[in-house]
Amino acid sequence: MTDFALPEEVEQLRQEAARFAAQQLAPAARASEMAGEWSGAVLDVLQKFALRELDVAAELGGLGAGYLAKVVLLETLAAGDAGGLAAADPAGIASGALAACPDPDLARKIASACLGGEAQAALVVVDPGGPTTRRVAWAPGWPPLRWAFVSEGDSLRLLEVTGPLEATRALAFHASGGVSASLEGSRALGEWLLQTRGGVGVRGRARLWCAAVALGVAQAAFDATIAYTTERVVFGKPVAHHQGNAFELAVAATNLHGARLAVRDAASSCDRGAPDAGFWSTQAWLGAVDAAIAVTDLGIQLLGGHGFLVDHLAEKRFREARMLALLAGGRDVAEADVAELVLDVPDALA
Repeated sequence: MTDFALPEEVEQLRQEAARFAAQQLAPAARASEMAGEWSGAVLDVLQKFALRELDVAAELGGLGAGYLAKVVLLETLAAGDAGGLAAADPAGIASGALAACPDPDLARKIASACLGGEAQAALVVVDPGGPTTRRVAWAPGWPPLRWAFVSEGDSLRLLEVTGPLEATRALAFHASGGVSASLEGSRALGEWLLQTRGGVGVRGRARLWCAAVALGVAQAAFDATIAYTTERVVFGKPVAHHQGNAFELAVAATNLHGARLAVRDAASSCDRGAPDAGFWSTQAWLGAVDAAIAVTDLGIQLLGGHGFLVDHLAEKRFREARMLALLAGGRDVAEADVAELVLDVPDALA
């Protein structure tokens, strides 16, 4: 029999994080979005959960607890409020690049600053068919952006961001603030050719970060939708009990749970150092963002006109799901990565 249960220590972490998310993050979600940051009290509690250190290798100053524990923690916290997660985890999306960095001294320096909350590192994924301009389109507004890893194919470059940081308002995650920066003229600290599939491994781990957060957002949206549609009566019975709505909710629940299992399995493959971990992480991301967008959209539709108002969190969760589908190179680069690995050719059309 297949056992999908989490390891005991990870399950205990999940339960503690779930209580914190429900009691402190969720009630303040809209206020945090308006303030543009999470409170100091919230950040102090996250330190106790070791959000920053959890998946970072011990030789870099982290706990080395593994990426399965990290994705479970991210999903659980995001179910309360995902808005400040990107800023609260300064190495988060770039953690795969940090782990793959062949220069141990540089990696330790960056890890130390990120784990200490003094600076952050961004990951820029280059679309081979996209524009040649290199820039960080969006990064959290705090702590200050200092480094950018640039991933293109199996190449990894590390740049020190020397240009000005420009305030930018992103689609979502307003509680993380937002900056953008041009990488033209940035100081190059290193450029390396990773082993075969090393590039998709770096990008896959970044996508898993986004996938885990997307699952938490989607679960919160689904729970809120169920609560509303089982109480709201239309034409003599609850909204959820109308056949078309019931079918859509059932499909959403199934896809959400399947995506969760795929993300956790991919995270376990990262922990094992499996050579195809990047492939499965990317596939898991594709499934997770599809499920999250579908669930959050359904929440808006079933809430009706109120779903578009800031009085409810439905529109916030939809924005978050959409933005998570744009990070780490977006869908085009992700699909190109999996196509290349499936077909084993550089160009999927060749």
